[in-house]
Amino acid sequence: MKKPAAGYGRLAACLAALAVLSSCSGPVVTAVGDANDLLVIYDADSADLVELAVAAVESPRSWLLDEPSFKTTPVTFDESGGVRNLRHVLLVGTTDGGETGEMILSLFRGLRKDAAPDFHVIEDVWAKRQVVAAVVGPDAETLAAFLRDNREQIRDEMETAALARLTSSLRDAATEAGMAAAMHERFGWSVSPPTGYDLFTTDEENNFIFFRRTRPDRTVFVHWETGRPEFVSEQYALAKREELAAAYLDGDVIEWNRPVEAEPVEFLGRPAVRVSAWWGNRELVGGGPFRTYCFFDPATERVYMLDLSLFAPSYDKTSLMRNLDAVAHTFTLEE
Repeated sequence: MKKPAAGYGRLAACLAALAVLSSCSGPVVTAVGDANDLLVIYDADSADLVELAVAAVESPRSWLLDEPSFKTTPVTFDESGGVRNLRHVLLVGTTDGGETGEMILSLFRGLRKDAAPDFHVIEDVWAKRQVVAAVVGPDAETLAAFLRDNREQIRDEMETAALARLTSSLRDAATEAGMAAAMHERFGWSVSPPTGYDLFTTDEENNFIFFRRTRPDRTVFVHWETGRPEFVSEQYALAKREELAAAYLDGDVIEWNRPVEAEPVEFLGRPAVRVSAWWGNRELVGGGPFRTYCFFDPATERVYMLDLSLFAPSYDKTSLMRNLDAVAHTFTLEE
């Protein structure tokens, strides 16, 4: 009979506790941490793999002036027991042995031990409102090659999972509070910012509504006008953003000397243009990142613009902008 691997007793105890925690009632604690916090769990003998994984998920975005996409805390499997309630967890392991690999196989049912390397996501394992992801392969050499060759894809999928979980939490809270229904009745659409945002209807007649929260200063605005699908272009999005910011955001302008990324994306199932850049204000001597989504809704024949901007000197911008991006993704139109 094959002798159990070292640490098997600890793993069995962990999986037993996991089974209780993930029973029909689900986790009883809520995940903690900022929107860019990421716990990375690995086996003690897999330092090379975790180094590659950390490099992938920390891979920066140029428009955020090269801040890491996630702020990682790597811990070995043995060290991870007391900190698994973090909002985002990434497991890095192989299925040819090791405690982290065994945990991945137990969590991601149907995953074969000989499956090709891949990225997988589930939610709410050790805590509510939690994302648990895994980068896993059949052996260290194959997984290392996957991590090197798919660096940006791994970062993008981790960001997508984190954003989707944030969005779901915000939408659930707004629905429960009745806020979404009230906005639908008033405007024909809704967004779901968290507690602390004030709603301003400075120019409701001209279809400009914005939400603001201070300390640090965060702004979300929604603008709409009658239009056509061809309005949704990089040129329109950039020009309209400058026009609206000049009129309603104290004269803010786009900082063209910093990275400006304008790209076609899918936004809530619709073709859209997304602008990610930096704003500045000469008179108020301020600036910060912003992100704009522009899309056409055929049912109302309207072009919508959702804009998120931040003024947060000395703060991590990535976490705050991810939270703002989640607010944008709660946008819904009246059915």
